[in-house]
Amino acid sequence: MTKLLISSLLFATSLFTTTDAKAEGRLTIYCTVQNNVCEDMTKQFSQKYNVDAQFIHGGTGTILGKLKAESSNPQADIWYGGTIEPHFQAGDLGLLEAYRSPLQAEILPQFKSLVESEPGKFTSIAYMLVLGLGINTEKLAKLGIEAPQKWEDLLDPRLKSEVQIPDPRSSGTTYTFITTLSTLWGEDKTFDYLKKLDNNISQYVKSTLVTSNLSRGESAVTVGFVHGYATEKEKGAPVEAIIPEGKVGYALGGVSIIKNARNLDNAKLFMDWVLSKEAQEIPWKKHGVYQTPTNVNAEVAPQSIKADTLEFVEIDYKKAGSSEEGKRLIDKWLAEIKLAK
Repeated sequence: MTKLLISSLLFATSLFTTTDAKAEGRLTIYCTVQNNVCEDMTKQFSQKYNVDAQFIHGGTGTILGKLKAESSNPQADIWYGGTIEPHFQAGDLGLLEAYRSPLQAEILPQFKSLVESEPGKFTSIAYMLVLGLGINTEKLAKLGIEAPQKWEDLLDPRLKSEVQIPDPRSSGTTYTFITTLSTLWGEDKTFDYLKKLDNNISQYVKSTLVTSNLSRGESAVTVGFVHGYATEKEKGAPVEAIIPEGKVGYALGGVSIIKNARNLDNAKLFMDWVLSKEAQEIPWKKHGVYQTPTNVNAEVAPQSIKADTLEFVEIDYKKAGSSEEGKRLIDKWLAEIKLAK
């Protein structure tokens, strides 16, 4: 794993309280949602169950790399957040502990068959994200360019050095982008498109920087999950989200217990809790993070995308979630696009 990937393990915090004693012991969480959400979720779990809980923050690809490197001596108990394909890949590699949470019964009907399949033995679904475009309206106006409405619009030569997408080696977002386009167009057309798109890419960065750079006007257009753009708009940034024409790409946020977890019982308790109505409403009610809850009983924020309002791409999770396919696609992107200049 590169120094760049290692450096994206940004932050760890330990939180402990003595109230509401219903459990005891420790828990270490690898967390791949927004840092402030990681902190609050860890704190609330710690307070609710009297568990000495800490989290380590990192991107999806980074955490998967850590699980591989630490397989003989795991340094965390559970992995919360991040796109689900790398979770499935971890399960495919034997890096996860089997556990079907009873809260799987409360998942939205659209995703019930997925959690009832083989990967659902190891990974549950905690939220949904919708893939789309983020635009900086002020920057586009200065460039005299109309807002893109479909993926092909990103190839406009006037957008040279004005587009950013995450680096798929550390983020699951671009892996979702690749699998979405491959489902829609086929792999050959997708990689031909990505090669052309590379001409307009200023840089491939971490997911969090993609959105913040857009807000600051360092880019005009980005590819990402649209809930993040809604949050930036609420903060006053000249940012809008656009869902491209046609079938819509999406990602599911996974939660998985790590094989040989030292604190297995607390890991199960944490998984049950993050799948609950109570926990799934915390990101939007307290932090303005508008990922869509997947618990059928959870209230959905007005700013969130409703799962039943769009026609989604039918992702082949058996293929996309295999470790072999994940490595193959990332290696192909690296060889044919990133390093092919």
